[in-house]
Amino acid sequence: MMALQIFAKIIPLIFFGIFLANVMYHLNILYRLQKIIKNRYFPILAVFFVSSTSAIFLLKNLLKKGDLSEDNITPIYLLGMFIFGLHVLLFFAIPMATSLGLYVGGIYVLTKFSIYFNYLIIGSLLLKKNNCKIEVEFKSKAEGWKGVVRDTFKQFFKTMIPFIPSVLIITYLIEHGLLDVVEDLAGSLLISLKLSPNILAIVLTGLATMSGAIGVASGLLDENILTPNEVIFSLFLAEFLSRIVIYLRKHLPIYLSVLGRTGLKLATLYVTIYEMSLLIVIAVWYFFVLS
Repeated sequence: MMALQIFAKIIPLIFFGIFLANVMYHLNILYRLQKIIKNRYFPILAVFFVSSTSAIFLLKNLLKKGDLSEDNITPIYLLGMFIFGLHVLLFFAIPMATSLGLYVGGIYVLTKFSIYFNYLIIGSLLLKKNNCKIEVEFKSKAEGWKGVVRDTFKQFFKTMIPFIPSVLIITYLIEHGLLDVVEDLAGSLLISLKLSPNILAIVLTGLATMSGAIGVASGLLDENILTPNEVIFSLFLAEFLSRIVIYLRKHLPIYLSVLGRTGLKLATLYVTIYEMSLLIVIAVWYFFVLS
């Protein structure tokens, strides 16, 4: 059952994220970072590099305690997702892209970096436009591991209450034809665009996992079944559809369960910026490179 597979993969991630956020908060790690760096919101961004899930729980804690306002949370979140993007590039995109060769792998990595860079631009503009003054100042805590354990389990169980039914509903829709609709649309799109049907192998694999899609792309490239430019286009298209699935399976349930309406706004903003940026790249590649 798909829901069980998602629970097995995501629930440990959520628990670790909550645990890490509380460790950094209750054991004075963020307090020490702030003293060293002399910047009021650098410690928040540092958490994003370690784990975006942990960062979401940290934002919730700061919002609840009044250390972070609703006006500040969006730009800080976007800046944080740029930092998280650097983590993705270093620990996933670059190692995986090496199997694609210098040209294909290089284009793939540079494209992902340019998309994540948009979060930095938009987040910085929002800070300037809203004249946001980040007044977060971490204070020395005395609760230690007692506070870590208490808040970790407390927040974990609160998160599971809305998370589990959300995943069950979404996976039910997926198992009853949602992805079939996506598959039909993708196949129809390739035919209408007069592209190789072999592209569909990469695209459909990407719906399950982008690492698998890169592996398939590498094989098709080695066998000269697809040209380098077709492989790049395939990966862009797979990434575009994969983000929709990730949004429904992971981001939407987690963000809603942690931050409620604010979480829905942040998750939707994140995927919208990513998808719009990628859609522009796909259009440019199709009309100016493949044509």
